[in-house]
Amino acid sequence: MIKKRTRIVCVTLICSLLLPIQSASVKAADNNGSELSEEISSLADFEAVDELIEQRVDAMTDGDMSEYHELTEELEAHGCEDVSAQEVQELTGETSQGLLNSQIQSRNNISVQTKGLYSAAASNVTFSKSITNVSYGGKSYKVMKITASPKGRGTLFNTGSVTQKYNSSIKAGSLNLLKIVAKKAGSASNVIKLVSLYDTVCSVIRGFKSTTKVEGVEANYTWTVEEICSFIYVYDARVKNYRISASYNKAKYVVSMNLPYLKVKNGKSYSGITHKQYSDWISAQNYGKTDKAISCFKQGTTYNSWVYNVSMTGCKGKNIKNVYLQHPESAMTLGYWN
Repeated sequence: MIKKRTRIVCVTLICSLLLPIQSASVKAADNNGSELSEEISSLADFEAVDELIEQRVDAMTDGDMSEYHELTEELEAHGCEDVSAQEVQELTGETSQGLLNSQIQSRNNISVQTKGLYSAAASNVTFSKSITNVSYGGKSYKVMKITASPKGRGTLFNTGSVTQKYNSSIKAGSLNLLKIVAKKAGSASNVIKLVSLYDTVCSVIRGFKSTTKVEGVEANYTWTVEEICSFIYVYDARVKNYRISASYNKAKYVVSMNLPYLKVKNGKSYSGITHKQYSDWISAQNYGKTDKAISCFKQGTTYNSWVYNVSMTGCKGKNIKNVYLQHPESAMTLGYWN
């Protein structure tokens, strides 16, 4: 953690030398047509903000709330502050109900229960706001990033557990105990992690080989999948408001696995032999890229790049959980409340 924060501080120091801190006044129209003035005392470092939010989600997963609050203070020092769902609506001028209806119409397979899911987002999601100036094509653009991250179980935080057994004869190297697959926009499903029985126990059972045959395995899995959504808005002086120009997401999987029982064919039985944990972040292509957002802003379109789902399978391909991510098209679609 110390090494990561040191790098963030260094990046910020360099950026402060290249881009002097400045003040700017930005006005965004609310739903009633009035203008909301916002004084920007410093420009945010989007790269540092992304990394700190990721670390804050890690702290929440670990239950380290002291670290969580320290990271919140660091985010504020980097020009990022947490805001309510209602403040997001005021900043973006988006009508949550209208966006929700639009998205439901574009996703015909979403049931009416979706409304309740999005309504809950206001209470189990933390929205964070950061603003900076971005130079693109010889011009300067005011860019606002709204990031949605989980603050508890719910819309962006899924968890569960399952026990699986395999009782047929098989070589240890041929029995996969864990396979993580993610589907990203514009690409085929990618295998993110693959762990065989041999990989799991070779270091704890002497003489255990990939060709060793087993005839009984029991595995316990506890899993968590968390999602961070990032929305980039570019200020449009013509309408005196921000316009959504890009949306991205990333997901983190955490899988804890232990083997309470293992039977080697024509050999010994073992109990409670190992405990392993695997975790990693999976980011959508071009995650957080402001140049994509500005390019689409100029064309009057929106750039979307998403991770669609994270699939976890266990003993010989048995399903652990296939988590379909939210990947909403705008912040207010996720943050809709009754």
